[in-house]
Amino acid sequence: MKEIIYKYKKKINIFNTLKNKKELFIPINNNIINMYVCGPTIYKNIHLGNCRTFILFDIIYRYFIHLKYNIRYIRNITDYNFKLNNNFYNNNYLYLYKIKKYYLKYYKILKLFNILEPNLEPRVTNYIMDQINNIKNLIKLKYAYIRNKSVYFDIYKYNNNKNFIKFGKILNNLNIIYNKNKLNKYLKNKIYDFSIWKNINNYDIFKWKTKWGTGIPGWHIGCTTISNKLLGDYFDIHGGGIDLKFPHHECEIIQSNIINNNNNNLAKYWIHTNMLTINNKKMSKSLNNFILPYDIIKGRYKITDNVDINPFIIRFYLIQTHYRNKLNFSYKNLKNTINKYFNLLNIFNKFKRIIPKNNTSSYINIVSIYDKCYNSINDDFNIPLLIFNLNRINNIIDKCINNILQISKDDLNKLKKILKYFLIDILGLKKIKGKKQTNIKIVINNLLKLRNEMRIKKDYEYSDRIRDIISKYIMINDK
Repeated sequence: MKEIIYKYKKKINIFNTLKNKKELFIPINNNIINMYVCGPTIYKNIHLGNCRTFILFDIIYRYFIHLKYNIRYIRNITDYNFKLNNNFYNNNYLYLYKIKKYYLKYYKILKLFNILEPNLEPRVTNYIMDQINNIKNLIKLKYAYIRNKSVYFDIYKYNNNKNFIKFGKILNNLNIIYNKNKLNKYLKNKIYDFSIWKNINNYDIFKWKTKWGTGIPGWHIGCTTISNKLLGDYFDIHGGGIDLKFPHHECEIIQSNIINNNNNNLAKYWIHTNMLTINNKKMSKSLNNFILPYDIIKGRYKITDNVDINPFIIRFYLIQTHYRNKLNFSYKNLKNTINKYFNLLNIFNKFKRIIPKNNTSSYINIVSIYDKCYNSINDDFNIPLLIFNLNRINNIIDKCINNILQISKDDLNKLKKILKYFLIDILGLKKIKGKKQTNIKIVINNLLKLRNEMRIKKDYEYSDRIRDIISKYIMINDK
């Protein structure tokens, strides 16, 4: 297995948003991978769109572990920003209570979806002094200026430095729309300058005192500071949802470039998941059109009478579309996912019905199967293609059960391993029980009764047709 892992870990291609193309993944430091993903701002419950991003990076994390990489995975928590102040204004107790409440819900949902914990999950409030020091440095370097006790990053000066890619083009954000109304409101030099410190002296809520004013750090400086502190000024992968691409990730990059006096653009590879939409509109907290995972799991949305919507089914639903494509949420498609899930995961039960050949010969090309599965996930984490190839293995197993194909004991064990690797270890799925399985048993029992009646009547043609149907599910031993 070590030889197989070594072979495939050298063939990973990632669509790098920074270069706007697929690139061969080569870690900066041999077998070590450093990955940073922007986590939630916990002022509301996370929605399915957030979960899609966290599940994708969970699979990437699992895959790197499977390939025996030494990976350090950081996913931050924004537990303090301007939105939090507005929501919990003038009530310190309510603020602390709400933060804890939403964090515990977020943590529980990630557990339900079988999302592994990262190596570290730092909170922004634990790095306040580091952020203040970075802001001091930006002011000293004259890439930031003070206005009305707030501090702004000077985009004009940055864009005039020929050593850097211009702001707005780093992550291919060529069409930038600026809000002209903000210029007079905040007294900024330029429309597109962004806040790295916000004056909130009039709020009776958590705040920090600095020489330029009392307030809180801006959103962007938090992630730059944490990633630099824990992973260094240049690391392997930075990821998040596509809605963070601009301005958040571009702002992170330019701050890091100035603070560290380099043009590394913070990370070597940038990965962005596309939006989960509902009625073809972005699912978001701001639009108030989001669907909460608990609402589906607890049956608040009626989908089917046969099966409870298990979190693993939702996880499977969210990974059936490639992460760089939009996924439009549909109850019809979610309902269809139920059958697909049970059909695929039932493959582990089918192994018990195969009687492998004692000899070493086999009609199954195991090397080809390994190639198809690894090559699909190595192609920019093409999970839909991987699922397609895993379903092809399912078809092979059916043929082995029906003696259409022969398989050796050694090859059967190899198939078991690869299915465990990809379905359980990497995709993070598992076998689940549901009412659907019980209904299948009822149907099979009814067919068996009907078949026995046909045999008594000596209608062997009809009874044989029934046998062919149910033999896919159970062993039939006619005396």
